Amino acid sequence: MSTLKSSNGTIILKSKSRILFLCLVFSAILFVFAVQIEWVPHLNYFSSSNDDTSDTFNQQHDNSSPSLSASSSPSPSPPTEGQLLQLNGNKEHNPFLTMFPPRLPMDQERFLAYIPHSGFHNQLITLENALRLAAMLNRTLLLPPLHMSQKRQALVWKEPPVLFQQWADRSRTDVGYCRDHNPLLLPAPTRKQLREMTDQQRKELAECTFYHQWTVTPWTYFYDIPKILTGVVGVGGQTEPIRVFGRPNMSLTWLEEHLQVKDPSTEIYFFNDTNRYEYRIADDSETSDTKGAVGGWTGRYSHTLALSSLLARPERILHFGSLFATDRVEANSPNHLALKSYISHNMDLWNQDILDATKLAEQQIEEWRIATKRSAPGFLGAHLRTADGIFERLVPTNLGRIMTWLQEMIKLDQTMTSNEKRRSILRKRQDPLTKMLSGSNKPFTITSTTRKVKRQDPNETVATFLERCTGAPSVSPLVFLSTDVRRPRQDPALAELLDQFPCTMFLSDFEASLQILKKIQNPTDGVFMLPYMIALMDANLAAKGRHFKGTVRSTFTAYIMNHLWPSYHPNEPESAVSALL
Repeated sequence: MSTLKSSNGTIILKSKSRILFLCLVFSAILFVFAVQIEWVPHLNYFSSSNDDTSDTFNQQHDNSSPSLSASSSPSPSPPTEGQLLQLNGNKEHNPFLTMFPPRLPMDQERFLAYIPHSGFHNQLITLENALRLAAMLNRTLLLPPLHMSQKRQALVWKEPPVLFQQWADRSRTDVGYCRDHNPLLLPAPTRKQLREMTDQQRKELAECTFYHQWTVTPWTYFYDIPKILTGVVGVGGQTEPIRVFGRPNMSLTWLEEHLQVKDPSTEIYFFNDTNRYEYRIADDSETSDTKGAVGGWTGRYSHTLALSSLLARPERILHFGSLFATDRVEANSPNHLALKSYISHNMDLWNQDILDATKLAEQQIEEWRIATKRSAPGFLGAHLRTADGIFERLVPTNLGRIMTWLQEMIKLDQTMTSNEKRRSILRKRQDPLTKMLSGSNKPFTITSTTRKVKRQDPNETVATFLERCTGAPSVSPLVFLSTDVRRPRQDPALAELLDQFPCTMFLSDFEASLQILKKIQNPTDGVFMLPYMIALMDANLAAKGRHFKGTVRSTFTAYIMNHLWPSYHPNEPESAVSALL
């Protein structure tokens, strides 16, 4: 009996131990999950229908404009050595998690806010302006998320009440069922199928289509923002890091709650936009003639705000509408010019997937260069914008300029093929292509050994890059053309370019690189990221070209010229990169 009792006691003890062990494991899992949830950026950016955003903005705000108060945030910890290296990317942090988790405002902390709008690169320009202005005013920047969408769902500029409503419409509330139902991956329903749908089915189709046409991420998903915030110390007289306060929700209700605003009428000063270029901010930091600075040139802007007057505002929160445009925030003093240059040139791309995909494409290009026996090293990068207004009208002109530039690059390559002048002269005498180019500015034609593609017939097989480039004269350069043309190898507008420069590459030629991006989903909403990463991948690869030519007035070109290309070619002259003039 005693043996049996002892055995039962042992069994009971073992059972209790197992239960205790399972409880400890379960508690650990809950703890880890809770930590993850705390860091996940909110996607329910908008308040309920009870918000009175429109009422707030329908009021006339002159000197009594509503203002929001906020306190400063602790500076983020310095980035590690791995994070400082652009080519290493962001390997130490989940890119979809905000690096600026929720916190309470600090005593006496003052804030700067704005309303983001437009596409990716316009939002980036706006962010740079906001970071500069926050530093110049010694205020904490309320950092909004990055909004990415298909063209039809872009946040176009409107007056603040409408723009706030556009943000409010980007809500994941009550549409969670759309996460795993993406109509964009299915064939579009026919008219007959639409007629046969119930009202509820049509409603769900519309909601889920809209659901997958936009997403948001923290800015740190793409860029090393912490590096800029901390590295600015010592630049242009900056004695402390730029402070930020994460603003995952763009509603005023969220602002008042999280910044502990008690009286919006006295704590928030709002600068209403009645047009896209309502105000510019004049840098009068080194002049005693404030009236002259404000009353002088305004350009396309309705009026000017003096930096000194913004510094003097007592409200806890200065809330702007739009801060977009490269000339919106003026920089005249040496300190402010240094600050502008620092922020612009240190907006390092560190999205690991894009960097990996770019590296893979570079390896592919080098293999192609060797296989097709190109005489020049590397490749040339170019950008051609064709969509929207003036860009659409100027396609023939801009394309012709790119082709002329490519001719000039061939001439340049010919003179640099050898360091020995004697061999260079001999080559010029023997090379019929060089003879044709010398002394002539007329467009030339490189005849590809492959057949020309009739792009008018969408069913006809299109020659691949290798089919076109193999057998072309060795001086015909490898060219990567970043463009918004949907099917570049089939588009009639690019026919002449491809015939004269058969070694032209497009992003669609790099399937292995695209496969890296195709698998990425935003874990917060399940939206596939490929449509929103293609443009940045396109720009990043074009910036790797040894020379680059872009499209004038394009913010996409400006981004490559001002950010990406200089970071990849720090020792090259500025003349190696330019927009079409």
